[in-house]
Amino acid sequence: MNDRQQLLKALLGRIDAARVAPQARLPGERELAQSFGASRSSVRQALGVLEALRVIERRPQSGIYVRPAISEPSVEAFVLQEALDVRSSTADYDQAQEARIIHEVEAVRLAAKRRSPADLAALRSIIEQSRASLREGRNLADDDEAFHLALIAAAKNPILVRISKSLYLMMRSVRRTYFETAGSGVQSIKEQLKILEAVARRDAAQAAKLVRRHYAGSSARWRRVHEAGQ
Repeated sequence: MNDRQQLLKALLGRIDAARVAPQARLPGERELAQSFGASRSSVRQALGVLEALRVIERRPQSGIYVRPAISEPSVEAFVLQEALDVRSSTADYDQAQEARIIHEVEAVRLAAKRRSPADLAALRSIIEQSRASLREGRNLADDDEAFHLALIAAAKNPILVRISKSLYLMMRSVRRTYFETAGSGVQSIKEQLKILEAVARRDAAQAAKLVRRHYAGSSARWRRVHEAGQ
């Protein structure tokens, strides 16, 4: 993690601590720079990133204010937290998973209608890679992400893929933890094969049903893993 990332992570920690107070205000740039041992210009740049992500608000002649949680920071802000290893709440993960289900169920309907032979070949190749990863004891989170993104790409709508990438980035650590659980990889591959078969048959209704079932099962298994960890 480079200096800029460390500074952003430190600022996010300060922001989370400040949110307990209404109209929470951060110290000025000079004070923040001193407390973090960073230059004022570096702090200003980091604050600019957080303002663009709607985490803070800089008010001229007033100060730097923390936006309340209800003001809904951008999706990119959640992605940044994940990248910096600043964990979101369980509710954030639950909501991201819910968004994935709604998003992907409709995407797979389109994929079943629009998929090409090349799409099917790509999906089969990813499943083979997942099997190899499983045999070699590797975490299947990246393979699983590749399968789902390829499935959505088969819908031939680049905007759907871009949205999906953000949702997957928001949940990367959760998904890695999930695939560390015994049996999760085997079950995932089994369910992916069924989804692929439905898409290959152009059976949109069945493909959507299988994606819903896949997410219902994985969500329930993740919840058990999470509660056991707590």
